Amino acid sequence: MRWLIISSLLLIGFTLTPQNARADMRLCNETSYVLQVAASAQQGVASKTEGWVELLPGACALALTDMPDDAQAYVYAKSDESHAGEGLVFDGSERFCVASENRDFSIEGRRDCRRRGLIEADFAIVAGASGRRLVNFTEKSDFGRRRARTAGTQRLLSDLQYDIGPIDGFGGQRTREAEAAYKLRYGVSGNPKGQALLKKLIQTVQSEAGERGLTLCNRTDFLIWAATAQLRNDRFQSRGWRRVAANECSQVLNESLSDRFYFYYAEAVNDDGRLVREAGRAKIWGGARELCTKPTRFAIEGEENCLARGYDTHGFKRIDTGAARRWTINLE
Repeated sequence: MRWLIISSLLLIGFTLTPQNARADMRLCNETSYVLQVAASAQQGVASKTEGWVELLPGACALALTDMPDDAQAYVYAKSDESHAGEGLVFDGSERFCVASENRDFSIEGRRDCRRRGLIEADFAIVAGASGRRLVNFTEKSDFGRRRARTAGTQRLLSDLQYDIGPIDGFGGQRTREAEAAYKLRYGVSGNPKGQALLKKLIQTVQSEAGERGLTLCNRTDFLIWAATAQLRNDRFQSRGWRRVAANECSQVLNESLSDRFYFYYAEAVNDDGRLVREAGRAKIWGGARELCTKPTRFAIEGEENCLARGYDTHGFKRIDTGAARRWTINLE
């Protein structure tokens, strides 16, 4: 479930033309997840996108500083890849280019994303065309900013496999015991609280994320775009696209593998963003399971009626991971 509240009070910042009055956008995270946020501004045919802004639970930050006051603003956010489980995505229907995860970027223009080695993402429109723009990211639980900090601590401790009970933003005895156990185990000094503790926790979670889950390794000399899928509560969930550079690996699923079967589709592209062809055949890795996809970054529930729902389809390959906690797929 994802929720995005964009206030008409608004607060935005970022530059396209120097003569206009400036504004800025204030981003506030009221969820239990660490968010990675990208923001775009468009004035006429010119546009600019910046990210990623790491936004801790309960925190606020400015984006697009010095944006022209009359520019249209857009925003896209996702939970940090190091969180276990499904995570959150806040998106819309306006397509802009973004860079790979955990990399600062500033991108001019919104066309030919793949040809430029970038990822396409669907941004939400920020209401209002002048003044301050305020974007609140919320969950169904509606924690508010103060409870979000506690809920974020609980979620990160849960990511590290501490038993904290429900993620409710109140922080009872189990949460306090898990905090103490975490600080002892990882030698955390100074007894950090609040945002300081959240920073320590996300650093630990990010460093340990590679010890579990599903990893794709690109053993070719081409850029690869990949999508994965799995069954959750008897329904397929497909996710993509993940950019995997030549001769590099990327973790595409960050949780201990609790199921036996997982699915993936991947395709290699050349410098122009076109499918690589070898011996007259497209260089793709796929299979017989037809699942829903779309050209931009996606997380789609269900495999039924893909075309009727406005999605594309690709044939995914099934892999059998047995009882393994982690698995690596080599694409050659």
